[in-house]
Amino acid sequence: MNDLLIPQYGRLLQCWKDGGSGEAKRSAIAFLILAVIAFAACMLLPDLREILFSYVGNVFFSLNVVDEVGNLSAVALLSNNLQACTMIMLYGLIPFVHLTALALGMNAMLLGVLAAYYVTNGISMLVYLAALIPHGIFELPALILAFAMGLYVCGQLSRRCRQDETAVPLSECMLLILRLLALVLLPLLAVAALIEAYVTPFVASLLF
Repeated sequence: MNDLLIPQYGRLLQCWKDGGSGEAKRSAIAFLILAVIAFAACMLLPDLREILFSYVGNVFFSLNVVDEVGNLSAVALLSNNLQACTMIMLYGLIPFVHLTALALGMNAMLLGVLAAYYVTNGISMLVYLAALIPHGIFELPALILAFAMGLYVCGQLSRRCRQDETAVPLSECMLLILRLLALVLLPLLAVAALIEAYVTPFVASLLF
């Protein structure tokens, strides 16, 4: 088994050295900046705040991650997050149009808006962080890696369209996406889903 897995991880490592690490750093910085901007916009602009609160509420309601007794479902959380990360990376298969960057902005906005919701409803930021950090230490890196892969793939395919033969071909881009999803994102998101369903509610309840 190790003889099969080691080369797959090696190809991901090569991707990381070939530009993936730079995309990950830029994605992480952009994510943080956009989340802060969304938070500030909600705090400064009440009308916009109400619109965004309503939008975020509809998004979470549509996710259908609560079971019949009102508890978060780890299976539903994992399914939703896997679908989201997969789509984020597949967006990169469209050259020149950086749709992955749009997904990054939307996800960063959600975090910023949620932080503003807590603050404007008189809930301590400590509670917000307690609700985010336990599963976020696994889920957020998975998201950043998905953003980085989507942007990396888009860049490689854009170069291919410009007749750059040194760029990674489409077939290898697809394999990189599958490797990252199966070998890295799935384990991270599985742990995140379990923590979000069973640990995060308990930790947050201690602060109410």
